[in-house]
Amino acid sequence: VSCHAQEAKGYAQAQTKGTTTRSNTSVSVSDSNETYSYSAMFDKSKTKETISEIEKAFGKSQKEGHNYVWRDGDILEIRAREGKISIEFDKGSTEIYTKVKNLGEEISAVINGK
Repeated sequence: VSCHAQEAKGYAQAQTKGTTTRSNTSVSVSDSNETYSYSAMFDKSKTKETISEIEKAFGKSQKEGHNYVWRDGDILEIRAREGKISIEFDKGSTEIYTKVKNLGEEISAVINGK
């Protein structure tokens, strides 16, 4: 008997600051037995800080077009560009999973201004 637990979290947030600046943030997380995926769209002004968080965890990126990319073999791919980040991780290593999950939480804190 196979038991597949899946957790999905999603929320959207819109903030208005002053009269002209508007920020939209969207985060989607899927954490199943086999994979962990994270995607976020956010205010472009937070891009540098989010890339810094990724570099703290996974080192320097490779540049592919407009994307900053981090890879660990076939099990992990992180893509970042202005206002957008995606993480795809095929579970296997508990150590990397913990790093990836913590990274997702750190990025969410940055883009939500906490």
